[in-house]
Amino acid sequence: MIKIENASFGYDKEKKIIPGLSLHIREGEKVGLIGANGTGKSTLLKMLTGLVGHEGSIKVCGLEVEKKNLAEVRKSLGFVLQDSDSQLFMPTVYDDIACGPRNYGMSKEEVEACVDEALERTGISHLKYKENYKMSGGEKRMACIATILAMKPRIILMDEPSIALDPYNRRNLINNLNELPETKLIASHDLDMILDTCDRVILMNHGGIYADGPAEEILTNQQLLEECHLELPFCYQRR
Repeated sequence: MIKIENASFGYDKEKKIIPGLSLHIREGEKVGLIGANGTGKSTLLKMLTGLVGHEGSIKVCGLEVEKKNLAEVRKSLGFVLQDSDSQLFMPTVYDDIACGPRNYGMSKEEVEACVDEALERTGISHLKYKENYKMSGGEKRMACIATILAMKPRIILMDEPSIALDPYNRRNLINNLNELPETKLIASHDLDMILDTCDRVILMNHGGIYADGPAEEILTNQQLLEECHLELPFCYQRR
């Protein structure tokens, strides 16, 4: 689903944020992307969607991420941004969720079906016509996920999805993520959430991959995490 070979990115040639990274993600994998601030997690997600350029090779569903393929590549990807207010730009939840399907040229009936399915999958059917500015942070987060699901992507990218959520909405998010069959790549500092939702973890450090393996194996390795300026998930700190 995702094949990255020696890809790099930097705002200038002298200093690369990501100096050269290789990574493969298979269909259906649930992958957590972790690392301290400034290690390149968000940049990597933007490289996959073509929001920033890159050197080297990045393929999504067999297509090279380059200008001529961006429209097709982005049909395969759903990107949930870190800031919900940057993603919700229409007056109501319905309008935001319907926006993608409408742009794909779907009929009115098809759009309605996509909206209702996305609302049901995220458990927010009761918010269908709610105005975005009246929603809580947790409601906005689920609405953002619904806007992505309505476009039926094969891969879901998420940047800090649990940020600013209260415990109830955070648990609701985790439950919803675990029910989604799509391939997922989730960047987060919430290591407990990553442990609850991901089978595989990629640990980034200085723009490269420092470790890659089973989630529990990496997230219980205190020495490894501390080498990258991270701490054990809270659930293990209490043991």
